[in-house]
Amino acid sequence: MKVLVTGGTGLVGSSIKELISTKNENEYVFLSSKQTDLRDSVACENLFSNGNFDTVIHLASKVSGLYGNLSNNYKMLVDNIKINTNILECCEKYKVKRLINTLSTCVFGNDLKYPLTSDQMYDKKPDNSNEGYSYSKRILDTGSKLLTKYSNIEIVSLIPTNIYGPEDNFNLHDGHVLPALIHKCFIAKNNNKPLIIKGGGQSLRQFIYSFDLGKIILHFVNCKLEKKFNQLIVGPPVKDEITIKDLVNKIIKEFNFNGEVIYDSNFPEGQHKKTVDDSEILEYIPNFKFTSLDVALKKTIDYFIENYETVRK
Repeated sequence: MKVLVTGGTGLVGSSIKELISTKNENEYVFLSSKQTDLRDSVACENLFSNGNFDTVIHLASKVSGLYGNLSNNYKMLVDNIKINTNILECCEKYKVKRLINTLSTCVFGNDLKYPLTSDQMYDKKPDNSNEGYSYSKRILDTGSKLLTKYSNIEIVSLIPTNIYGPEDNFNLHDGHVLPALIHKCFIAKNNNKPLIIKGGGQSLRQFIYSFDLGKIILHFVNCKLEKKFNQLIVGPPVKDEITIKDLVNKIIKEFNFNGEVIYDSNFPEGQHKKTVDDSEILEYIPNFKFTSLDVALKKTIDYFIENYETVRK
């Protein structure tokens, strides 16, 4: 079986590549944006016409952290709609048998019943902080659902919580909250400066290690599906939800940072909570165990320090 991985050199794609390095019965093609700009319909068509792909793991997207989203919601919407539409159209035209998408829990609105379930996705509009990205993912989900009605393709729409891991983007402006905080703490310690956190640190998040998500994706590459369209939240149990302030405390402990920590509440914090549980993923993989935040956070920080010169930042 031939498997295309879009976003193949990113956070989750890199984890999948490492996971299959020891045991792999399929042929994988890991695609980067430098090789093919998936916003370009002609380039996407050329990729699929020559690829003969049986399965597509669609990870590619234009992503950013809270403040990057706030500053350019329009571009996040337009670029991601182009990417996702081209992928769906090529999957249909070239008879791809299975498509595995990754969405995000940011597709959910505020003040819903918690823990969230996947059928609440359209109950309220997304939070204004990342509405461009969120709507693009909703459109991908809707397009996927409709495509299964008019073709033989099987589609899995995974809705993960905040993903993190060694190959993350640690950029202070464009990175997501966890990798950006790691980088900030590293700089503060090395320069004997206070660690300044944007926002009050009260927002709640659940984090999923990139290798855990990679294992789940690989399960869906090979498993038998009972339905043509499968939509499920992928996240750790409710007990693993953590405030940003508590996350900061874990990071400064790993760095042995003893300097001042300042929370600047003049900055927005984004969506307050997106609480999920692990019930939906356990329906598909009953014995799945998520890596603890403490263990995976240490691995991520160690990787960042050891590879500081070459990490994305």
